[in-house]
Amino acid sequence: VYYHGEKIGFTSQTIEPNQNGYQLRDESLLRLNLLGTTQRASTRLAMAVDKEWVLKDFDFELLSNDIRFQSRGKVIPGQLHLEIESAGHTSKQIIALTQPPYLAAALKPLVASQQLEPGKEHFFTIFDPATLAHQITSVVIEAREHILIGDEKVRAIRLRQRFKGISVVSWIDGNGLTLKEESPGGFALRQEAPPQAMSFADSRAVPLDLIARASIAVGESIHLPQNRSNLRLRLSGVNVVDFALNGERQKFSENLLRIEREQVSPSDTYKIPLKDRRFGPFLQSTAFLQSDHPSIRDHAVQILGAETDAYRAVLRLKNWVYNEIKKQPTISIPNALQVLQTKKGDCNEHTVLFNALARAAGIPARTIVGMVHLRGAFYYHAWSEVWLGKWISLDSVL
Repeated sequence: VYYHGEKIGFTSQTIEPNQNGYQLRDESLLRLNLLGTTQRASTRLAMAVDKEWVLKDFDFELLSNDIRFQSRGKVIPGQLHLEIESAGHTSKQIIALTQPPYLAAALKPLVASQQLEPGKEHFFTIFDPATLAHQITSVVIEAREHILIGDEKVRAIRLRQRFKGISVVSWIDGNGLTLKEESPGGFALRQEAPPQAMSFADSRAVPLDLIARASIAVGESIHLPQNRSNLRLRLSGVNVVDFALNGERQKFSENLLRIEREQVSPSDTYKIPLKDRRFGPFLQSTAFLQSDHPSIRDHAVQILGAETDAYRAVLRLKNWVYNEIKKQPTISIPNALQVLQTKKGDCNEHTVLFNALARAAGIPARTIVGMVHLRGAFYYHAWSEVWLGKWISLDSVL
């Protein structure tokens, strides 16, 4: 695995046929620099698929420093039964299936073996065992050609995958194993012999900072951005069709993004817990926002005491998360219970913990992902929105 030409890790895959289909195993190890801290993360995936590469069951694990996340799943006709382990807690979930589910690891072998029509866009429902979510991925076989791998010229199938606005070009062999791959943002895969792939000897001691390299500089400085009530930005060099840029606090038109800071006052409040069916999705517990777990509920009660005013409760929860959670770049699949135990994390961890505590208190909360302006550039960021008569942005990490 390379990032802007520098090796940051390796990944491997084995495919074993059996009487009922195939057994696939994927493993990876990455060494990442996040805001000056070097961290290692490893993943392991074992999965069984049928002869058409449709998912039957899987076992996934992520390890990073003291973070461990594991998910397992089994397909029952019309349903995917999940078991999630994190922070010593096991939860179960059932997802209804309307289409045959695939895992991304099986997509390339499927393309190689099913003789899909070249030039035609084919669509697949891909399940992500890390996020426990489905996404639609399109695949187009663009060409069959020879490419150079090391000093050897080999036959390859060139295909393009598109998902969530991202386009990835891969070259695979006749078995569906990756020979080469190019992704947006400078990421690339290159097939190498195992000893070479697993060696970091050619990489510098501190790899390139992923977050800094992914930042977006602005054309001119923004004076005292924290004091501004509105901001106008002209966007260029990106296809925005796949981004939801219109919302309550921002409007996008003709490449111009207008952002207005929400106005909120102590009178924008109500008595908690809010009992309104319309906000059910933003009050319920999920696999990553475990607002119904006793530890989350107990902490919400300890923080709020007898407070029933939504506005004051939101401020108490925000201040508690800001003061109690150590600011530290983290490689994880953010979930509230894990953050409550480790008491550290970046914007993702702060956000999921705040949202879980807010929901436990009966305050609708949701996660927003976007950009934040710091030191003359925009960086990836996540924050919360809470309901106080309208959706209000809230940041528990800055």
